Amino acid sequence: MRSGIRIRVTGVGVALLAVAAGAPVAGAASADTTARPGMIDIADLPPDSLPWEGGARDEPGWYSDGPCSSGFGIGGIPEESVWDAGFSTSETASATEHAIVLPTEDEAVALAESIRQYFAGCADRWRQGSSIYTVTGYDYGSLDVEEGATVGGVHLTRNPSWQGYRNFLYGVGRDGSTVTYVEWESNWTQPDVPAFKETVRAAVNKLY
Repeated sequence: MRSGIRIRVTGVGVALLAVAAGAPVAGAASADTTARPGMIDIADLPPDSLPWEGGARDEPGWYSDGPCSSGFGIGGIPEESVWDAGFSTSETASATEHAIVLPTEDEAVALAESIRQYFAGCADRWRQGSSIYTVTGYDYGSLDVEEGATVGGVHLTRNPSWQGYRNFLYGVGRDGSTVTYVEWESNWTQPDVPAFKETVRAAVNKLY
């Protein structure tokens, strides 16, 4: 189940709310927002010392949040347009993917940007929410795949540092009117950023 409570993010724009209310978007062809796009599987995940388990869910809906997407909400997008995949090892790491199918490409562009901005604020939210960590955010750049993808991450060192650390990676990409975002988390190992970039690349390439 999802952690926390979703809130509406107004930056998604009026177009999304108009679609939710049943209003047509002028000059835009509507996509089938209920068909599941392709999603990543275990073979696409970064390597780990323990085996991965999990996969894409059979039914649409918001099932899980990652450490940097928690609290992000998308007002007006029906649950049947959202697809979720969840993965974990027995101890070392977890990962999620969400794929969101929008009626038009313009709405997908706006949504992808809203998600990127929310992820970019992940480090600050952790700094404000907990004094026990030293928090560092990272921008790992963009990927040339379909309509593009971006990758970033957050490193948390517990104070004092011998008490441990946490690492988060996230990526956002788009293919046409579909947006996907992927998150990875571990408190056992340093992030394999090149491998995660390939995970994000696979997520975007597999949409269609």
